[in-house]
Amino acid sequence: MKKLRYYDRPKRRSGLIRLIVWLLIIGVIFSLLVLFGVFKQDTVSESAKSPLPQAEQEALIPRGKELALAGDCFGCHSRSDGEKGAGGVPIATPFGTIYSTNITPDKDFGIGDYTREDFHRALKDGVGKKGNLFPAMPFVFTHITTDRDLDALYAYIMSIPPLQVPNAKNSGVFELPVRPFMNFWTLLNFPDRKVPIDENRSDVWNRGAYLVEGLAHCGACHSPRNFMMGVKFSDALAGGFESGMAIPDIRAERLAKNGYSVADLTQYLSTGIAPEGSSFAGMNTVTHFSTSQMNLSDVKAMATYLLTDSKGKLLTPEQSPIVYNQVVGRMKQGDREKGREYYMAACAGCHGLQGEGTPNVAPSLSHNAIVEMQDPQTFIGVILHGLQTTNYTNGQRMYAMPGFNGELKPEQIADLLTWIRAEWGGIDQGISTKEVDKAL
Repeated sequence: MKKLRYYDRPKRRSGLIRLIVWLLIIGVIFSLLVLFGVFKQDTVSESAKSPLPQAEQEALIPRGKELALAGDCFGCHSRSDGEKGAGGVPIATPFGTIYSTNITPDKDFGIGDYTREDFHRALKDGVGKKGNLFPAMPFVFTHITTDRDLDALYAYIMSIPPLQVPNAKNSGVFELPVRPFMNFWTLLNFPDRKVPIDENRSDVWNRGAYLVEGLAHCGACHSPRNFMMGVKFSDALAGGFESGMAIPDIRAERLAKNGYSVADLTQYLSTGIAPEGSSFAGMNTVTHFSTSQMNLSDVKAMATYLLTDSKGKLLTPEQSPIVYNQVVGRMKQGDREKGREYYMAACAGCHGLQGEGTPNVAPSLSHNAIVEMQDPQTFIGVILHGLQTTNYTNGQRMYAMPGFNGELKPEQIADLLTWIRAEWGGIDQGISTKEVDKAL
């Protein structure tokens, strides 16, 4: 028997080698099929492959303008000091920086040579005239846009002035000819999503679902991403991380705990300011260029959808389960006294002795959604680096807030944050110096 097993070894080894070789061959063939786009989605309808009559296209322009606002097209495709739609906005990723492109109808630098079919393919399948689009373009969300709305968007974009502005050069890995390799990314991260329609819910809810899950692409920032930077749709709207900041959870339960009602959330989206806080950084771009310019009925629909839980119940603001001063009472005296002293010396002049804020100067910290976030990274970043003066569409403004990096030591900032979160956020978890150092 020993001799038989001995002579079996070469056969077993050669069998294993053949298996590995076959697996490698299958892997190479599969990779080539993916690379050449065999598994790519093609969801452009037959009807979109012929041009619209000119009169019909012109009639769709007003509708397209409203949809472009909902999609915040010009928030991403316009520099703050640049021309509308000319692109050039840097979008940093772990793999390099992508610059938004010129989307005006200029034939040299914009999308002037896009047909109706090309435009549908870009927004539904993420494929442009030069190949795959990078995921910075939220095609995984615009994918669910109806053909009629894509026609309206196309009509409007083609009606704006063409601008001869060259596109900025991407950096990092995006300088390389990597567009074909995006087929691997889309295969793993681009589900064939459908328009969220629920006949058992109101027209308002359905309109809000269509906008939030589609063109408005709220989940692009407010959802976690995997290591490939793909959106985790299974955990949609549960909060994300962008540009060094934790992005809030905007699911219905969290919004209700933050104190939002449909009226407050509508006010926040349509003005940038609500009792629960004011928009800043990237969210201010959204409220400034997009939601504040939209029809109020669409903004209310979005607020209604966001505040409706998975069972279809429209949630109302919740009373905090913790009486804030009880939190302070639970904390050790030494953990909060220093923080209070720093607050009174550095913050109370603008934010008030009771954190009530000062109109047109500084927002309230009491019941502020950012203060109430469990993840403190955004709040730490604001204290360290400050904020620029921010103007809002209703004529209000918040003055620039200085950063305290260098003015206060990390341990002092940690004490300050710990006290503010306990006093007005209901959070009894202290901030460590290590967490502050991490954000420097």
